[in-house]
Amino acid sequence: MLGVLRKYSSLSMEAKASLWYLFCNLVQKGISFIIIPLYTRLLTTSEYGTYTVFQSWRDLILIFATLNLSAGVFTRGLVKNEGSNDKYTAQMQGLSSAVAVLFFLIVLLFMDPFRRLTGFDEKLVITLFVYYVFNPSFLFWSVRQRVENKYKSMVAITLLASVLVPVVSLLMFFMTDIRANALIYGFLYVQIAVGMLFFVKQFVDGHAFFSKIVWLESLKFNIPLIPHYLSLIVLAQSDRLMIDHICGTSFAGIYSLTYNIGQIILIVIASINGSLVPWMYKKLKVREYHSIAVTSNMLCFLLGLMSAIVMLLAPEVVFIMGGSEYMPAKWCIPPVVMGTYYTFCYGLFSTVEFYIGKTSYVAIASFVGAALNIVLNLLFIPRFGFIAAAYTTEVCYMVFMFLHYFFMKKMTKERIFNIGGMSAICLVVFASSLVFTFLYDYDCVRWCVAALVSLLVLFKRSAFMNMVKGLKDR
Repeated sequence: MLGVLRKYSSLSMEAKASLWYLFCNLVQKGISFIIIPLYTRLLTTSEYGTYTVFQSWRDLILIFATLNLSAGVFTRGLVKNEGSNDKYTAQMQGLSSAVAVLFFLIVLLFMDPFRRLTGFDEKLVITLFVYYVFNPSFLFWSVRQRVENKYKSMVAITLLASVLVPVVSLLMFFMTDIRANALIYGFLYVQIAVGMLFFVKQFVDGHAFFSKIVWLESLKFNIPLIPHYLSLIVLAQSDRLMIDHICGTSFAGIYSLTYNIGQIILIVIASINGSLVPWMYKKLKVREYHSIAVTSNMLCFLLGLMSAIVMLLAPEVVFIMGGSEYMPAKWCIPPVVMGTYYTFCYGLFSTVEFYIGKTSYVAIASFVGAALNIVLNLLFIPRFGFIAAAYTTEVCYMVFMFLHYFFMKKMTKERIFNIGGMSAICLVVFASSLVFTFLYDYDCVRWCVAALVSLLVLFKRSAFMNMVKGLKDR
């Protein structure tokens, strides 16, 4: 223990900050994941569907209501305006607020069509836009803490908000009769309250609201990225919205549980990428492509094994997370997990694209994936039901992966990855996902296969741990 503390003390400020940000992210996702079984048992499948469909609309509308100004453009501006970050933050906060208010005024003109489209009542629409005004203030503050490596207060407040959301939501659930809306308003009220504090603080510290130069530069940078941001949201959220309209809210709730289970793999991917992306940038700079190829294949193999375990135990995981009402979701687990697996693979290729700097290709890939997802959903959900959405999404992420590989090859002729080995691993994982579906009616066989895969992970654990450790050390 003392050795661990000494090693931690010897880390640089940047390394400590990265470690704490990773811990914060894992705890946040862990809290969200742990609370799901409670929500699914308190709510009917239809009510849980209402809650998850709201989340999809919230994220989709956010792109237009805030222009995602707290994303890359703000980080870029902080570096560019170093020394006057208080003023710059206040000016960006002013722009974000103005955009949210302007979009709200537009929505007011078309309130009835907007309410019919989303299913929101007037009170929820107003509360949602109050959230869009104030929540970006917290996001601006969080990004600034990361850039300035001030991790202590950022981690503490982020985790406090993560705990308060389910606490307030559950208190409202038991003390009112608004059911699913208790979870919705619980989230919104906590985020608005936290955002208000930073909204006031940052305007007081910055003594600014408007800057023609800052506003125009930010709009010029971010507006062309809206199709990219929107495409990513559509690819991730359109399934639930379309299932809600075509099959009903109850099926949207069942399908949403599937995606929440897919978070198991996403948490692992996020943890790996925290170290992998900086490591890859360093290797790309010195042209050590062999190291990238070997490490990438090993990570694809590791995630393939973990994905296999989740797919094999899908019936048990669905029952634990949702109960018997949600058991049809087990048929969606293999394609959803495969889609998540492909996100890691295309992330390897897109890292090279971002390193080279031609991000226009990223936007094209995002748009094609999102458009294809909508078309396939319109064709197959009415015919085959909500389970079809899982397979259309898997196909879209597979296309996404191929497009990123194709664009990467257009940017560079270097052999950065061992594509033959990576393709073989992907094919084996994909074939396994098809076989595992047929094993859901043969529990003993399925459990034996899951045990064998788990033993393989344990047998290889030292090699995997050393590899991940190497990403952090090099």
